[in-house]
Amino acid sequence: MRIWLGTVMLKHSGTYLFQGKVPELAAFLESLNWPIPLAMAYASQLAEFGAAILILLGVSFGAWIMAFTLGIAVLFAHSGKIYSEAELPFTYFLLSVVLGLIGLGKPGLDSLRFLKKGNRSMN
Repeated sequence: MRIWLGTVMLKHSGTYLFQGKVPELAAFLESLNWPIPLAMAYASQLAEFGAAILILLGVSFGAWIMAFTLGIAVLFAHSGKIYSEAELPFTYFLLSVVLGLIGLGKPGLDSLRFLKKGNRSMN
């Protein structure tokens, strides 16, 4: 699940960031009367991109960043329409929450950090 979510969201946010689609997102946010729409569009895509990298590396904090970003998108950009236009972002949101709660598994940076803590307590 972690690899799938990380790669899909890396592709999604990477498309916006590196293929010039952020202004399109900013125009959408402006139509919703969001403040500073261009900055918000960049912030959301950078957060998703960074969170996707963290998820792929096995850092559970990335799942929480992703959940927060997607939660905002579902609630405000898609008006909470989880059975129509927000179905896919809501699914990614739920997957992010699940991964945040159960952990990202092995191999991952979180598991390495816990191994080091375990070794210190045994010595």
